[in-house]
Amino acid sequence: MRNISRKREKVKLEPPMTPMIDIIFQLLIFFLLTPTFQAHEGYLTTNLPKTSGPVAGKEQKKIERIKIGLEDTYGPDEIVIVLNDTQVLGNNFDTLEAMLRDYQGRGIAPDHPVLIAPQMSVKHKWVVKAFDAAILARFTNIHFAVPR
Repeated sequence: MRNISRKREKVKLEPPMTPMIDIIFQLLIFFLLTPTFQAHEGYLTTNLPKTSGPVAGKEQKKIERIKIGLEDTYGPDEIVIVLNDTQVLGNNFDTLEAMLRDYQGRGIAPDHPVLIAPQMSVKHKWVVKAFDAAILARFTNIHFAVPR
């Protein structure tokens, strides 16, 4: 009888490197392309679609930006809307929308700057309602001021 001895070969287990390299390159590309480094201090701009509205052929009047002030002088659940630092509209956002539509009827372009400037203690829901009123009035260039 013959004694045959076989040597066992040691098997080296190595993880597959190709998929790991592929994932590393994908992550590298993702983190290089996604960050944005622009910071506009004090204003959050909105990028809304440009449309041709009711003032497309009218002559554009030059006025400063439209400022919507939000104050909670009577408490957190009561809001006072001040338009262009002069017109006090109470807490009626429908009136605000009507006034903004009236500006467009007088020749103000839909891309005219609108600034929403709340006080520091104004609740977020009031700022959103002012933004919605400006959107419903078809303004597209809306900015938010840092609360004072």
